[in-house]
Amino acid sequence: MTLLLRATSPDLLPPVDAAVPHQRTAADSTALPAPSTAQATDTADVAEATPTTSSDDTNAAQTSSADASAADTSGAAPAAESETVAPGPSVAALPAPRIPTSEAEATTAPSDETSDADQSDGVLPDETMGEAPVAGDDADPASPSAAIAQTVQVQRGDTLITVLVNAGVSHDDAYSAIEALQDLFAPKDLRPGQEIALTFSAPEKQHQGPIDFQLVSLSLQPSVDRDLQVTRALDGGFTAFAIDKPLTHRNVAVRGEIHSSLFEAAQDAGVPVAIISAAIKALSYDVDFQRDIQPGDTFEFVFDRLDDEDGNLAKPGDLLYASITLSGKTYELYRYEMSDGFVDYFNPKGESVRKALLRTPVDGARITSGYGMRNHPILGYSTMHKGVDFGAPTGTPIFAAGDGVITKIGPFSSYGNYMQIKHNATYATAYAHISRFAKGLHVGSRVHQGDIIAYVGATGRATGPHLHFEVLVNGSQVNPTSVKLPSGSKLAGNDLKKFKAALGEMIALKEQLEAEQIQTAEGTVQSPDCSAAPNYKGCQ
Repeated sequence: MTLLLRATSPDLLPPVDAAVPHQRTAADSTALPAPSTAQATDTADVAEATPTTSSDDTNAAQTSSADASAADTSGAAPAAESETVAPGPSVAALPAPRIPTSEAEATTAPSDETSDADQSDGVLPDETMGEAPVAGDDADPASPSAAIAQTVQVQRGDTLITVLVNAGVSHDDAYSAIEALQDLFAPKDLRPGQEIALTFSAPEKQHQGPIDFQLVSLSLQPSVDRDLQVTRALDGGFTAFAIDKPLTHRNVAVRGEIHSSLFEAAQDAGVPVAIISAAIKALSYDVDFQRDIQPGDTFEFVFDRLDDEDGNLAKPGDLLYASITLSGKTYELYRYEMSDGFVDYFNPKGESVRKALLRTPVDGARITSGYGMRNHPILGYSTMHKGVDFGAPTGTPIFAAGDGVITKIGPFSSYGNYMQIKHNATYATAYAHISRFAKGLHVGSRVHQGDIIAYVGATGRATGPHLHFEVLVNGSQVNPTSVKLPSGSKLAGNDLKKFKAALGEMIALKEQLEAEQIQTAEGTVQSPDCSAAPNYKGCQ
């Protein structure tokens, strides 16, 4: 229904006579009403040569039409029947049809403002000589051969087929274009906000009725380093191809001072959000970002970025090094890929910063109630609170604190929706007041640290949305904020030797990048010392 309304709206279709010349026949001469802009032969020819674009021009054309057909004594013709029109692109540039509403309007004399040129005696080009009007730079966009560009943005809930059809592409062309694209792009990967550029053109042959627009090409950018193009082939089908954009790796060192939060300070220093998130996640095993951060603390990041041909950031790469100094104590971590291909962050001793369990399984949450005795907000008397409450909006993702197997899931007493994960023979974690669980989880499901397992809610005995989090050691609840958690893996043997070598290169790289920043600020840039950092991108 929407397509039909768009297709038949006069604002979306070009005036027929302005785009397609109408050849008057003998039968027409006995069925035409008082001449009008859209019906007189002479006017049709004039419209083809000089499209009307203003009310003054229209009045002039109507007057010429009346003069040219004064001797025509034919009777009035019945009103033209409505036609069903195929959908076309929504193009504001196309002129709307100007159809007189009455016979009096069709014969209205031109206003005094009409120029002498507009009031000519209607002399037409010599058609017998085959002369045609020459299109200038501002040729009528309604011309059958004119190309029309349109860009549409994908909205939430859209599919590729609905986007194309709603933009005016015929169902057959839409299916053919998507089929050609499938080897390069899965339609299910379409994301809200993506833009799709479409180009339409009208068929070359001229005919009665509105112009049927055809899809000529389609392009979209699924990633910063790749463009996809779909074009109409000579046989009427479609072919698709990809254009890869060259990106350049560049290492960057950034340091700064924290005034309120690490995220805000790093963002102000120009660090991409993905790098900040990776640093916070890696540092959060040792740092409590809610209570440990103080104004005046400092940070330093070294990360890889990918730039486009103009030197602008196309997308962030990997966090290579991060350090944070809190009240004089420095925490450092280095990215290292082990011999089995596993990538992790390690401290200078070669110990993984990853602990067996996360202390905070919710991002951006605040502690609203700690472990210990408290006056229960609902029961009204003092009772033992055997966990930590993290206040967060309903629907906030909850992460598995560590690798393990789900042993309980579902409603459980005053806990509401509840889940318990067993990590090993000693440690387990529990999550309560959940609004809903992640799909596909059940007793016996294996989860990994950082997996989304549920979402914050206020089920059970709760005054508001929050996560009640417990750590159990040998079946008994302990204080999650003070319990000594088992550490992650520790490098040894050949991996430790390689890590020590990589550590030296990273230290040299940091010094080199810092020196480059100073030289750039002073207006002098020297070549990097490749003997000290042979793996530095500028040395390869």
